[in-house]
Amino acid sequence: MPGEPRIRPNDPRRGKPSFLRWVAKALWPNERLRWTKEGIYYLFVWFGLLGMGLYQQINLILLTAGLAAGPVVASILVSTSMLRGLQAWRRVPAYVFAGDPLRIDYSLENDRRFTAALALHVSDEVVPVDRTSASGIAVTPDVFFARVPGRGIARVRWEGPAPGRGRYELRSLEIVTRSPFGLLERRLSLDEKDPLLVYPRIGQLTRRWHMTHREATETRRGMRHDRAMQQQEYHGLRDYRPGDSPRWIHWRTSARVGVPMVKEFEQQHEQDLAILVDPWLPRTKVTHEQRESLETAISFAATLCLETCRQSARRLLLGWTGPVPGIRQGPASVKLLHETLEQLAILRPVNEGSLAGLLDALPPVTLREALIVIVSTRSINLNEEAEKTTRLSGGASRGLVGRVTLFDGSRTDLSEFIQFDDARSASTRRGPRLLEDSREAETAAAAPDQEARATPANAHAGSDAEETIA
Repeated sequence: MPGEPRIRPNDPRRGKPSFLRWVAKALWPNERLRWTKEGIYYLFVWFGLLGMGLYQQINLILLTAGLAAGPVVASILVSTSMLRGLQAWRRVPAYVFAGDPLRIDYSLENDRRFTAALALHVSDEVVPVDRTSASGIAVTPDVFFARVPGRGIARVRWEGPAPGRGRYELRSLEIVTRSPFGLLERRLSLDEKDPLLVYPRIGQLTRRWHMTHREATETRRGMRHDRAMQQQEYHGLRDYRPGDSPRWIHWRTSARVGVPMVKEFEQQHEQDLAILVDPWLPRTKVTHEQRESLETAISFAATLCLETCRQSARRLLLGWTGPVPGIRQGPASVKLLHETLEQLAILRPVNEGSLAGLLDALPPVTLREALIVIVSTRSINLNEEAEKTTRLSGGASRGLVGRVTLFDGSRTDLSEFIQFDDARSASTRRGPRLLEDSREAETAAAAPDQEARATPANAHAGSDAEETIA
């Protein structure tokens, strides 16, 4: 603006760091030093002594003030030497379910030969990657290492509640010391990044859900709307009986034995399942109840995916609405379960898209034969949505409506169909138990190579320091 002095590029008035700050960054590029609360009080007392000694010209008080400056200088030097030769790393699970305990193993290695590292904290932070990871729970792990001997490794496990669903990242680790007097705190930052995926919360399906599901898979005559009624598995041959279809006659065997023989089928009792999620939220003025309803709907869909993948004979399809509808499908397996849970973990609320667009994106065999479960957070007129589709005629749309179970989160309380028990033990959690084997394999493969360098003496030292921080 006119009237204001213009600062030239080489003007010393520019915002450059001071010389002492430049020297500190050159000597300790990854370290930060700050006063603690006790150190600030100590500094006030020291300035009081110094001012009184200078004002009163009393040498004894000046001598005491000079001696009192010694702990400050010692804190600067000792804290620097305490962090020298230290390395820290963590072991993070590849995934965790929301609401389950999050366990992170921290290791601290002391490369110094003779001196031990004493009274150290390792601080960490779980940071959301995108806006989907909105849980309201700040996860800041902090573990304490009382003593790490020279050339030794100590391990501590931190345990706390997992945040809400979404993608997270654990960024830099900080080794913190306040040695020797607690007047100054020095932090050493280590660039250690690890991803963390938090799956939706898993609950338990209630008896009412099982009754609703059973009614949806049966016709009025008690027959099942099952793909196995039309595509049954060939089991063997038997004699012809009155009422058997001529299409079942095995003509080659009948000609050889001289008696009509028909194919015998083994009926499959499991039906394919399509789970369609409509994560709708209004553009503005979103209430807390609406967000809770959305999270419950996603947890309900995740629990259905888990229960379906327990039965390997079924096929599962997960679809979601939006500007561009998406689909994940395949035979029920652990791999498909990971894919569906990951998609539900990063699923964002939308205010665009319709159920009709998602129905148009479904495979024909799903529209024709699968049992469809729709979980939405808004009121949906199923007949109107079926009529809007371009791939269904009038009769086909009516047949589709007969195989759809609709859960409207804005009207129906999903707590009647799914329950969350926070007090249940880890051994009875149904979600993590299904993926336990794959998680153990991934954790073993991700073990850091540094732990293999521990000697028997180091291993003994680590076992002494190993503990669980809750």
